[in-house]
Amino acid sequence: MIRAMHLVIASGILGLGQSPSSFGQTLALILIFFVVMGGVVNFLVGYIISAVMVERKQNQERAREYDARHESGRRTAS
Repeated sequence: MIRAMHLVIASGILGLGQSPSSFGQTLALILIFFVVMGGVVNFLVGYIISAVMVERKQNQERAREYDARHESGRRTAS
């Protein structure tokens, strides 16, 4: 039902009328699955990469603070 609704909407936008031809259906499916879904996937991949990079930066800062704290402790203990 939802897929049929998307086809009707896409065919209406493309000016293919209310009973889309097989070419119109194919074109609508290409637009939906390759253009729209491709954009969604690219956005999600970009979001994941940016989240990983931010977490890596936080981990590096935490490691530097840990090293600085424990390095100063070793010097005073010697």
